[in-house]
Formats: sequence, C-alpha cells, structure tokens
Amino acid sequence: MKWDHRIKMFTAIFSLAAILTACGGGAKEATTKESAQDAGTVATATNGSDTSTADTSASDTNAEDSAGTSSTSDTAGSSPEEGKIGVDSTLEELKQKYADKLGYIRVPLNDHPVRRVSEEGSKNINIANYSDAVVNMNTGIPIHSDSQRLIDDAFPFFTTVQAPDVSYVSWEEATNLERAMVKTLFISRQALLLTEDAMKNKDYTSQSFKDSMVFFKNAAEFDSMAPVAQHTYDITLTKLYDKARESWAKLAAIDPEQDEAAFAEKYTEARTEANNVMGLLNILLSTNEEERLEQTYGK
Repeated sequence: MKWDHRIKMFTAIFSLAAILTACGGGAKEATTKESAQDAGTVATATNGSDTSTADTSASDTNAEDSAGTSSTSDTAGSSPEEGKIGVDSTLEELKQKYADKLGYIRVPLNDHPVRRVSEEGSKNINIANYSDAVVNMNTGIPIHSDSQRLIDDAFPFFTTVQAPDVSYVSWEEATNLERAMVKTLFISRQALLLTEDAMKNKDYTSQSFKDSMVFFKNAAEFDSMAPVAQHTYDITLTKLYDKARESWAKLAAIDPEQDEAAFAEKYTEARTEANNVMGLLNILLSTNEEERLEQTYGK
C-alpha cells in the first residue's frame, strides 16, 4: 500500500525497506517529496496545533494497576478544566463506560483519552492515557497517524512478517500499549531507515532526513504519553520504549555535519534500542508469549 510522504511533526512517511530487527518471538486479560516514493509506507499523523511527541504511559502512574486510578469528580467525557492536564474520572467510571470484554479500558481519542485518576484514600492523582495511541498529554491528540491504513500495514509487519509460523492475537485483543507501539514503532523504523540512507549518501540536507530528526526529537518530548499499562507485560514494554525514546533524543541532538562519528554512534544505539522493543512487541502479540519470553530472555 502506498502512502503520502513526509515525517513532519504531524505528517510522516517512510520507505518499507529491509527489516531493522530480527524479532523472535489467546487474548490476554487486563491485570494492572524527498522521502522515497518507492515502496513507501507511512502514517499521516493526526493534526493538532500543540502536538509534541512521545513520553511514556503516565505521569506518576502506578503501571501495575489494572489501568488508571480512582477520582472524585464525575466529569468523564467533559472538557478538561483550564490549567489541568486530563479529565477527572474515577476508576469505576472508566471501567463501567469504557472497559471491553477483556477488561481493558479503551477511551476513544475523541473523548479525552488523558484522565486524572486519584487513588482511593490517597491524595495522589495519576495522569494516564487510556487510548491506544501515543498522545500529547495536554491535547489528547496522537503524535502519529491513527489511520486504519497504518494499522493494516503495521500490525502484520510486527506479527506474521517477523515470525510467520507463530500464532498471534487479533488487533481487538491487543492491549492499548501494544497497539500504540505498533503504530509508533512502525513510523520510527522507517525514520531510522531514512536516516541510514542519509548516512550512506552523506546527505543531511534532504527533507526526509530533516523530518526524521524532527520525529525523533518530538517522540522524546516529555509531553508525549503512551497508554497506561493494563497488563503485566505492558510494564516491560514501556521500559524498553522509554529506552528507545531516550536514544532517539540523543540522536536528534547531534548535527551529523559537525560530528559525523558521534552521530553514527548514536544511530547505532538508537537502532539497537528500537530492535529491542520491536522484538519484544512481536513476542507479546503472540498467543504463546510466556513460552517465547522464556525462550528469549530466560526465566
């Protein structure tokens, strides 16, 4: 499937070239124009005037919780109060209104996915993203494309393309975080491939390279928030995603024309961290993830 081009803050495009990673690896229940026109695969990220990019699940979120927290205000679905991040909600409200048959809380992007959830008997308030996309915590707008076209290309890529003999869960069975990683990592992979092309050609002036660096920089911003962990394995996935984001920030901070060696070193780190999280994602999307996790990482 062809895509339009460019990885800008709101628009991204990449070439579907050789795989960056050799990934190893039943439904889970909730518990806690210079980009190549060739074989292009990319995502047009959702527009939004204040769309920064990529932090992890939640600010001060207990990742081991089923998903979120409890609160006092019965304002689910209303607009966030001025000066506050997210909409006040109780955990019970979220479960009753948004939980699916697997127990995952899935808040639509058009219904304020970022929620302020307080813990019962505690003054702590956790801010968590309950959508299946990485969003700007202030606006609730995705930092990446959320189109069905992206999902149709990216989900098979991280499953059957990597390990065709393995059985996988359906898109409907994947956790919010797994879905968000499918979208975000697919785009980041293409950006790494474009970066590699720029390094080989020693051409750092192309729009595709510049857009790739903008994506990585935005993806490492604090304001970006991945979905809150709602499954035990989501916690590990979040940690690896954070490491990848940190490496993207370091890569984007270097001017390759000023220090090509340092840039190449950070590119290698970014590629390695991306491979790690992509490999884990493939395993977690399989129906025998526990067995494959043990085979890959040991007990």
